[in-house]
Amino acid sequence: MLGWVITCHDELAQEMLDRLEKKFGPLTQCRAVNYWRNLSSNMLSRMMCDALHETDGGDGSFF
Repeated sequence: MLGWVITCHDELAQEMLDRLEKKFGPLTQCRAVNYWRNLSSNMLSRMMCDALHETDGGDGSFF
């Protein structure tokens, strides 16, 4: 199964993931990455890489 990484400004990604899990149950291969104003590109890159590794079960992931 493909992994999902949801990315949005502020807390919107986590809110979207919470709504999806409320409707469909636990989404084990889905992660939320929230990014804020003044977040360094290096930190965002690390957060995205971590999410990719957490969600990729061998079939790939999409953002």
